[in-house]
Amino acid sequence: ASGVRDLGCGPGLELEEYFRLCPDAAVTGIDLSDAMLQALKAKLGNRNIRLINASYFDEPLGEKAFDAAVSVESLHHFPAEQKEQLYTKLHAALEENGCFVLTDYFAESEDLEEEYFRNLAQLKQEQGLPDDVFFHYDTPLTVEHEMDVLRRAGFRDVRIMQQWGESTYTVLASV
Repeated sequence: ASGVRDLGCGPGLELEEYFRLCPDAAVTGIDLSDAMLQALKAKLGNRNIRLINASYFDEPLGEKAFDAAVSVESLHHFPAEQKEQLYTKLHAALEENGCFVLTDYFAESEDLEEEYFRNLAQLKQEQGLPDDVFFHYDTPLTVEHEMDVLRRAGFRDVRIMQQWGESTYTVLASV
């Protein structure tokens, strides 16, 4: 078992750099958008890449099935409870010394985090949408809360690798 899973790979912007560094890598990209996956295939179809048109929340990831996972600016739409379920599944799917590298933007304060979720609830209410319907609206957690969720899911070493600007971070979570 080896390779990398890219959760919400989109057109694979980060994968170009990754394949430049590791030309022989095996990557599985998971994304909801078939159009994005087709764009990725057109660009990197000559690489060892497998594409899955699905939600990473629903897609089985297996047990100890791969070395690493990445996600770039895809997870800021979901609440902590939903992320914890995904991260728990991801933790089980990673090899013993595996890691998850998350790059995303985060709420700059707890107040802002709460405001994002309040705004989402209000938008759903105004549009008559039930709570469990996905509505494309950014609800980033603070980076501290995101790291807490990763720890609750079983990752033992969770730390910030890099920060860009006020609110974009790369977080490394090790099994």
